[in-house]
Amino acid sequence: MVSLPQLALTFLKIGALGFGGPFSLLAIMQKEVVERRKWLTADEFTQSIGIGTMTPGPIFFAAAIFIGYRLRGILGAVVCGLSTLLPSFILVVVIATLYIQVEQNAWVMAITRGVAAGVVGLFLSVVLKTGRATAKDSRSVALVLVAFVAVAFFKIDPLLLIVVAGLAGAWLMRPVPKIQTVEK
Repeated sequence: MVSLPQLALTFLKIGALGFGGPFSLLAIMQKEVVERRKWLTADEFTQSIGIGTMTPGPIFFAAAIFIGYRLRGILGAVVCGLSTLLPSFILVVVIATLYIQVEQNAWVMAITRGVAAGVVGLFLSVVLKTGRATAKDSRSVALVLVAFVAVAFFKIDPLLLIVVAGLAGAWLMRPVPKIQTVEK
């Protein structure tokens, strides 16, 4: 069983290294809890992202809470949630006080553009890894493609997409009862 201090240290690390927003945090979270520590399978991690998209607030925060709950119950959820947010809170307070003084500096602007490019790469990594774990058969691949087209080209509201995709998944991927034949 994973200890609470292990959860706290791991999610403090994730929170401290997750520069660039929710997708970089998800990439680091996946690497830590699935690949490095093997606390969850790729499917379980994908479920945590699914739960994160169905709840209000940042996906990574809800995913961290879900992972903590899965590993250690309510206390694990609290530890993972707070540990993920604490480094960001402290850093934002410090940066906010400094940034106003240097925001027009050419170096600061260049660093900001570089970090943004790196985050796009991290985001693509999460998309590919999560896509491989999610799109396991033709029905799930079709659902992924339809969802992408709906958002990218038809500007469908993300909340509506999540609800419709959940309903479509329930219908398309439901267990089909096996038909038993009677032998004479």
